[in-house]
Amino acid sequence: MSELEIIDFPIQNWIKIIIVLGTVLILLSRLYIGDRFQYLFSFWNIHRYFHYKSGETISLLTPNNVIMFFLRLLTTSLFILILFQNKYQATQKEFFIKLIIGLSILILLKFLTEKILSFLFRFKKKLKEINRFRIGIKNLFAVHLYCYLIIIIFGGISFDKIDNISLALIILYNVFYLKFILNKYLIRGFKALVYFILYICTFEIAPVFGVIYLIK
Repeated sequence: MSELEIIDFPIQNWIKIIIVLGTVLILLSRLYIGDRFQYLFSFWNIHRYFHYKSGETISLLTPNNVIMFFLRLLTTSLFILILFQNKYQATQKEFFIKLIIGLSILILLKFLTEKILSFLFRFKKKLKEINRFRIGIKNLFAVHLYCYLIIIIFGGISFDKIDNISLALIILYNVFYLKFILNKYLIRGFKALVYFILYICTFEIAPVFGVIYLIK
């Protein structure tokens, strides 16, 4: 198998295929949502992605969100692989497949648990609205993560710096997400704020630490 050495990360043929698939998914998204796609690149103008035209908003389940779900799955798995590539250097392909399966199961469990808890706590309508914005932000994250992966692999970034840079970017995205939700006045009142903080800790932060713990 031919390989191209960039930094410390060997770009095998199957990894090149993943990058091409990511490119195809981004092009499909661009074709489907048209000019709205440009707002996935801008933190400062992301609200235009949700309200592209007056009186028009995007729904929770759309073909574009499905496309972006697969893009997020591919890019997140490849990103984790790069972070832990020294540990799984001999079994990178198998590790990547396990990541795809594991993350898919995790997302499904999160979805079912959210549905059950939102029903029990009568938070279904508000959670649906929050998720509409959350998925939009994660679509933005998927596009940016794809670009970040291209920079990591081909841009000559020192592998020793990737951990710190990645941690800083993840924190930035979460702060941005919280600020965006709060600015939309979706969280009103102390009770709603407590629920939202518990939601973030349970469904956004805890799974990340859980995945890292299982990998290490």
